[in-house]
Amino acid sequence: MADEKTPKPKINVGEKDERAPEPAPAAPEPGPSADEGRYTVGDAFRDGVSRLSAWVRRTFPGQEKAFWGAIIGLLAAIVFLAVGPWPLVVIAIFVFVGVAAGQVLDGDPRIVNTLRHLFNRNSQ
Repeated sequence: MADEKTPKPKINVGEKDERAPEPAPAAPEPGPSADEGRYTVGDAFRDGVSRLSAWVRRTFPGQEKAFWGAIIGLLAAIVFLAVGPWPLVVIAIFVFVGVAAGQVLDGDPRIVNTLRHLFNRNSQ
């Protein structure tokens, strides 16, 4: 029953659609023709870094440097643990220091201000 009320579209095969003009052929870009179409390791690395940076900006807005500080602290902790038998607490210390350093670079040193507040209160 619904088919009787709904008009069917008409398709004319030989006619041009005036709503969508045909695109003009693209002009060739200047540059070396030997490297065209080649996706190098450097391109892949830059693409990966840009995608990772975009993810960090979306996920941690305003705290990007704190995130990277935490990652660097985590990597440093893993290296120290691989070299010697350090306790697991070292990882937490390095991540904590990395986040604090990143917050200082972001201009919002909450951890440092909290530590200063705690130590100033205890000295009174």
